[in-house]
Amino acid sequence: MFEAPGGDPRSDRLLLVSDQFPPAQSAGALRWQKLSRFAADRGWILDVITRDPALLDARDDSRLAELPAGTRVYGFVPQDLALDRAEQWLSRAYRAVRRERSSECGEPAERSSGRVPAPRPTGGLSVAPEQIRWALTAPRFWIRSYWSWLDNRRQLTWARSIEALGRRILDSALHRAVISCGPWHLCNHEAARRLSRPARLPHIMDLRDPWSLERRIAETLASPIYFALARHYESRAVHDAALVVVNAEPVERAMTVRYPSAASRIVTVTNGYDDEPIPLSRHGGRFTIAYAGGIYLDRDPRPLFQAAAQTIEALSLTPDDFGIEFIGNVDDYGGVPIARMAEQEGISGYVKTGPLRPRREALEMLAEATMLLSLPQDSPWAIPSKIFEYMQFDAWLLVLAEPDAPAALLLRESVADVVSPGDVDGLATVLRRRIEQFARGERPRRLAHETRFSRRAQAERLMDAIGRCLAPRPTPAPRSEEAPVVERAMVGMRKP
Repeated sequence: MFEAPGGDPRSDRLLLVSDQFPPAQSAGALRWQKLSRFAADRGWILDVITRDPALLDARDDSRLAELPAGTRVYGFVPQDLALDRAEQWLSRAYRAVRRERSSECGEPAERSSGRVPAPRPTGGLSVAPEQIRWALTAPRFWIRSYWSWLDNRRQLTWARSIEALGRRILDSALHRAVISCGPWHLCNHEAARRLSRPARLPHIMDLRDPWSLERRIAETLASPIYFALARHYESRAVHDAALVVVNAEPVERAMTVRYPSAASRIVTVTNGYDDEPIPLSRHGGRFTIAYAGGIYLDRDPRPLFQAAAQTIEALSLTPDDFGIEFIGNVDDYGGVPIARMAEQEGISGYVKTGPLRPRREALEMLAEATMLLSLPQDSPWAIPSKIFEYMQFDAWLLVLAEPDAPAALLLRESVADVVSPGDVDGLATVLRRRIEQFARGERPRRLAHETRFSRRAQAERLMDAIGRCLAPRPTPAPRSEEAPVVERAMVGMRKP
């Protein structure tokens, strides 16, 4: 357990269940890291159940230092299913046989990590719901259905582990509500639902991304079974929740249609830029496009590379004049290395990739960019949180999104450049215009001067909504030292 120094042990607390929270470096972890400060301003300190930091691929402990005094972070370890262990045993046995046969034939032995790798997509990286069909005669249908069912069982197992930990943490004298933030939707929201009901605490359900209304699903899970299970567990959680938080107005409208009886309990709270010190933007003589994050599902950089190739040729640019830099989980897209993709488009000398960095180092890299890139969002109903982070820098924003996507609607009255993901000519036009402006001495201005995009404005909306869900604390009745044991035990308890 981590506990931020200081704080009043008698402060009211909110129990948050979220897979993404510091010291994780992900963009999702930033949401409640930042919201914790606004909750503390209302007198609510967070107790957080999140993934055990020892399991993180990358961590940034400096984020823990930014948490309000008294914040407590508890790690849980997701448990393997018996099926997972069986698959791992079969995999090891299979590889052992392969090694034995290879050695008999004089072939190099195959190396093994001893664990079954996560299912890898084949063909398309993600699938839209309308493309998913019942196809009982297709082997791939049954494979996807099995993986969907297995993912469901796995998350329910994790939910039980979280619930067990939460019951040890919950204190009826201190906790005012249970909050869940997904993805992972099923394990987080189901665990919070199970914790809140017997404790008679309101459940605040924060859908960082859509759940059953997800518009793109990983190919490995693209089965009707996935959506049937998602709708079942989502409906239970929505029915019991005191508040359902979504991060885009189109999602709120869709959720209201699906759950009309919960319409008054559904509210939109987007992310936003933060009022925090960041490195000053530094523009040299090179026009640099920067991207920080991950490249997965439909975040295909190839159209940008094709547009860059057109622009480089049209303006006779060298790598000293122009470049594209990626940091994070950006080694490949769809199994094709980014370096090879750039080489295929003829711009290998203009593209650079680097590993995931601590947040402060990533901000320094963004401060040196002339243009900041947001690749296509795999869910067209979500707004990439990095867009708000980008707003803090004096840089032009290039957002790849369809005209009716939430990100495009958010930025429709701003100076950001929003281009359809596959519009190579449109991308080339934007690049050429901005590079020519830059060559004339024009410099971009940050969007953070528009307060409508601030996290503070959105956080105040959320905290007001949470406050309306909390029952007022009863005033303990005066009692003598001889008060009955039962009466003493009830002092400080909230009304149901």
